[in-house]
Amino acid sequence: MSNKVRLLLVGLAVVVIAVLAWFFLLDPLRGDIATAEDQIEEEQARLSQAQTRLAQAEATREEGRRNQARLLELAKIMPASDEVPSLLLQIQDLADQSGIDFIAITPGDSQESGVVGYKILPLELEFRGTFFDVSDFVYRAEQMVAGPGRLLAVKDLQLGLADSGDALAGKVSPKLTVSMTMYAFVAEPTAKAAGTTQSAQTTGSNATTSTTNK
Repeated sequence: MSNKVRLLLVGLAVVVIAVLAWFFLLDPLRGDIATAEDQIEEEQARLSQAQTRLAQAEATREEGRRNQARLLELAKIMPASDEVPSLLLQIQDLADQSGIDFIAITPGDSQESGVVGYKILPLELEFRGTFFDVSDFVYRAEQMVAGPGRLLAVKDLQLGLADSGDALAGKVSPKLTVSMTMYAFVAEPTAKAAGTTQSAQTTGSNATTSTTNK
């Protein structure tokens, strides 16, 4: 056998081996690599979705915290009950800061406001102080809600000049006697408010039906 024929046979054998290696080794390996790449892409997509859901959950939780803080503030501004003792303490604190002298504080019974959602708690206040003390007290009372504290509104204010010889002589600021009606607000239960609305709708419906029957 000539060298030329041997070289041809060796070359043919190398080609056969290369083809067999391709079909039995490299091609399945490429398929496995492609499958692995597809799985990696799927896992990356799932990871991205999970990260998106996690970000949404974090945002929802943070929003829940903010809403809870707002609800706590609202509960302080307009509680679900009168909470008269704590209210009187807050008003007394305002009086101490303003420099007025209380004579009496008389809380009344909470009453309907005519608006669904809250009731009114009237307070009758009697105290003494200079004009600037009274002005400071009124300002602090109406701004207490920013604390946050109870929501207060001055409804009526009557001033009188207290007897003071030094004040009448212009030596000191005159003292005033003050009678004030102040409103605090109490939240109505949601169920009661909803029941009131439903009752009003039912009454209106019955009235319409009665008119139609006539």
